[in-house]
This record gives sequence, structure tokens and C-alpha cells, in this order.
Amino acid sequence: MAPTPAGSRPASAVPGVVAEVADCLGGAVHLAYAQVDGLDVVVAGFSRYEERTRSRAVARAGALDELRRMPYGSEAGRGRELRLADFMAGAPEPVGAAVAGTGLVSGNRYRVPAEVVWLGERETRVEPVMSGVVDLGVSEAIAEVVAHDVVARWWAAPGEQQLLRVSAQLDRLLPGGVMAAARGLGLRVSAFALAAPDVRAALVMVGGEGATLGVAAGRTVRSAVGEAFLRAMAAKAQPWAGLSPADSLRRFAVWNHEADYAAHLERLAVDAEPWLVDEPGDLRPSSWPEIAARRFGQEPVAVESRRAEAVVKVVCPGAACYGAAPARLPCPVP
Repeated sequence: MAPTPAGSRPASAVPGVVAEVADCLGGAVHLAYAQVDGLDVVVAGFSRYEERTRSRAVARAGALDELRRMPYGSEAGRGRELRLADFMAGAPEPVGAAVAGTGLVSGNRYRVPAEVVWLGERETRVEPVMSGVVDLGVSEAIAEVVAHDVVARWWAAPGEQQLLRVSAQLDRLLPGGVMAAARGLGLRVSAFALAAPDVRAALVMVGGEGATLGVAAGRTVRSAVGEAFLRAMAAKAQPWAGLSPADSLRRFAVWNHEADYAAHLERLAVDAEPWLVDEPGDLRPSSWPEIAARRFGQEPVAVESRRAEAVVKVVCPGAACYGAAPARLPCPVP
């Protein structure tokens, strides 16, 4: 695997980022709120990891701030040019702006279409994709893209892969006390898993005064379910004003039709085999860049902010999370 682009670091030192941490679920979970220049970010974490969660929220806010400040011009240096057609089928006419990127397997340079990175308020027929924004690190950003790819492909064709129900094992899959606290507050938590080559993906729905759905990928069902649960909890606390129109529509769909989505998932799922819950993660030694390269047939590409000298986003040509902006209510999974 090629090293991370030279000089890169987490975008957690961007001036102006302010973060606070608040307890949730009686202290079993906490929420880190980060804000920079009107941009709000919420990240959830389990107890005893407060500083890590704060750093993650700050890094994500900093990365998003860098993305909207990047100069998306027609000049992005030299390198292999990636087209919108490399990211999505039936790609619309590109705007012609490009961003420099570095391959995370080969180290080769690329020119990445700006539409799949960030265009801010600029009018475009491509839906803005927040998957792959760096907070913990490059590997975690790739895992986020892989998770959305696995879940989106299953959602489009559920008959091609078995959805596994793991709700009954949540007391074992989540840290001690989390489910007891959730039940005490009247929250309903359902969890499902998808087994893909080299990875496990999870969908976790947290209901109660509006439902939210989180998806994540990990080397094990345990790691995937834990991260998906935290993403669902963070989504419950994320201000609606900070969401893109497409994400607002997804949130609205799940928020107001919880019973329909829960019934849909339950109807398609079967109980997971007990061994899957305790599956060790060291059976899959491949790195996340290698996993993505095999899955998509193209290596993931790191987009670096020259101003911050930081990798702020990872894009994966061929992943299902890239697509044209929807003209109707979209699938709740990006």
C-alpha cells in the first residue's frame, strides 16, 4: 500500500473550530459538537473515549471547512484524469473543474472531478456526497464509503444478498450499559448486518421521537454495529439546518416512517448465526485501500487540502454512493 500523501495530517488544527462534549444515555454515550464558521458537526462516542470523540468532531468540521474553501478551478496539476463516468452510471455533463488527488495504493497522482468532492452552493446535477470525509483517519473514511456502497447495493437489490438480524445480540455487540440506558429512555434499537468480502456492514435504526438510521463497515459485525449505532445517535442530535437537501429528505423519510422502514428490514432479515457475532477480525489482513481497490476495481484517491496540508476526503471511483441529484424522495441510505 502506498503511504498517505506526504505532509498530510488530520485536519484537527484548523483555527476557529470550537467543540463541546455532552453526556447522552446517562453517560453511556456522549456527543461532541464542533462548529466552525457556521458549520455544525455532531459525533457520538462511547464512554471513556470523550477526547477521541472531541478530536473526531473537530477534525470532521475542519475537513468540511477545508473542502468548501478549496479552489475548485480547471487546473489541478498533472495526473490521470478521472471522469464523472468513473464514479457513476449515466453521468451528467461535468462542470469541468478538477481537484488534485493521490492514489492510496499506487501513490499515483489524479485529477478528480470537483462534483464528487465538494461544490458548495454551486448548482450541479450531481448529489453532494459526504461519505469519505476524514475525521479519525484515511482508513475510516474508506470504510465509510464501503459501508454505503454495500448497503446501497443491497437496498437496490435485496434479493441478491441475505440481510442478517442481530438485534437480539445488541447487549453483547455494544458496550455494557448502553442498551439498558437506551431502553430506560424508551429508545428502540434494531440492528442488521451484511457480510461482504473482507468486510461486514451494519444498519442500525434508533427509534423514539423520530427514528434515525446509521450505517457503517468494519472487519467484524461487532465493530460495524458499534459505529453504525454511534452514527444513528449522532444523526438524532444533528441540527436539520446543517443537512443538505437530499440528506434532509432522507432524515424526514426515516424520521416520519419509522414503522415502515423497520417492518421492511425485519421482513427481509433472517437471524444471524451465533458465530458471526463473535467472529475475530484478524482473519482479514488486507488494508482498507486494498479492500476498496478490489471491490471497486480502482484504487481510492485521497484529496488533500494544500492550505491545511491535510487529507480531507477520500473518493472511491465506482462506489454506489455517487449519483445524480434525485428528483424525488431518495432512498434513506446514501
